[in-house]
Parts: sequence; structure tokens; C-alpha cells
Amino acid sequence: MFDILKSIFGIGEKALEKVFPDRARAREAQAKINEAEICGAPPSRLRLWRSFLGWALSLAFVWEAIARPIIVTYWPQVVLPPSAIREISSLLLGMLWHCF
Repeated sequence: MFDILKSIFGIGEKALEKVFPDRARAREAQAKINEAEICGAPPSRLRLWRSFLGWALSLAFVWEAIARPIIVTYWPQVVLPPSAIREISSLLLGMLWHCF
């Protein structure tokens, strides 16, 4: 009787682990990947490109979400290029989603 329950809970445990992976194990794996990336590249380039890209996309998002609507509202005679909010937000959110 106990063998049957053990086998049922063993299968359930494996299924739950597939559905809800262990976050600590995932973070540990990501840390190993990050360490391997940093060890194999020049120290200044690989370490800084993600932060530069994050800052550039954040500034572009601030322009599109805050500054552009203000300029269009108060100075309608100013001609601005077409908005790129979809592209910027998809890149920025994709980059941020990868971090979690």
C-alpha cells in the first residue's frame, strides 16, 4: 500500500517540478552562464553593453512616453518623426523580462 502511494507522489513531484521549476536552481544556472560569458570576453565590452542598451532604451522610452506627447500637445507646429514606441517598448520589455 505504501509503495503505491510513494510511486504516485513521486510521479506527482516530478510533474510539479516540471510545471513549477525551482527558482534557486534556475538562478544558479543563470549565474553560471553569466560567469562563462564574462570569462570569455574582454572585461569592458561584455559587461557594459547590456547596461548601455538598457540606458539607451530607457531614454528612448522616456522620450516617446513623456517628452513627445508634451511637445505634440503644447507645440503642434513642431514636426516630429513617426513614433517608435512599439519597437522601443518591445525591446525594452524583452530585455527586462529576460532578467526575471
